[in-house]
Amino acid sequence: DASVVRHLLSESALKYDKGILADILEPIMGQGLIPADLNTWQGRRRAVVPGFHTAWLQQMTTMFGECADRMTASLDAAGDNTVNMEAMFSSVALDIIGKAVFNYDFASVENQSPVIDAVYNLMQEAEHRSFFLLPYWKVPVFGHRFLGIGPLVPRQAQFVSDLDLVNVALDTLIAEALQSRSEGDVEALEARDYSKLENPSLLRFLVDMRGADATQTQLRDDLMTMMIAGHETTAAMLTWATFCLATTPLEMAKCQEEVDRVLQG
Repeated sequence: DASVVRHLLSESALKYDKGILADILEPIMGQGLIPADLNTWQGRRRAVVPGFHTAWLQQMTTMFGECADRMTASLDAAGDNTVNMEAMFSSVALDIIGKAVFNYDFASVENQSPVIDAVYNLMQEAEHRSFFLLPYWKVPVFGHRFLGIGPLVPRQAQFVSDLDLVNVALDTLIAEALQSRSEGDVEALEARDYSKLENPSLLRFLVDMRGADATQTQLRDDLMTMMIAGHETTAAMLTWATFCLATTPLEMAKCQEEVDRVLQG
């Protein structure tokens, strides 16, 4: 309902608070688009949106197909074995985000990745915190590192380790992009032939955009948000859609007919 969206996000945005969600996600996403305050969100949204232009999206759809082909090949290889489709969709979504946002191939559909494992662990910890009444992770030494000591709780120590691993990976990719920066106006960046670029990623666009004042930390926060929030919602939607189709043969047949017709077999 467009009127509800306009009321929530435009006309009465200051009446609503992100509450505990922002507090839980802040250690992971920093001042990314989800946990950020209104002023930060407005500035970063205006900075990020130009990156999703038509030429880039057209190139990304080709990559989406390539990642989908790898997923179907993995499913074919599974034969009659049971496959956890939620995990499969999460893997392919992360592979797509990795290539689209960072120009990095996690290849998690085919192989186990320490970075991907760390991302999953971070999301599980965020879910754990959302259901726990007492925020023990805020207690110095016991729940988080303080004066070089802690955390003493094993799952919080694992959280710190996982976050450090993901941060190192993201910081390395961002630093590499900054070192090879080729600044240009938005119009010039949009006119690039993305099919011929060695690095057509969103990160490349944001780094090269003239006038962009994002720090490495802000870029890390924005991109971490896209990686974590983007893959989980997509995987959940695909899982639910697959379940609905699997339990309604008539609708499944309609989808199969449309795919065969549009893609010509």
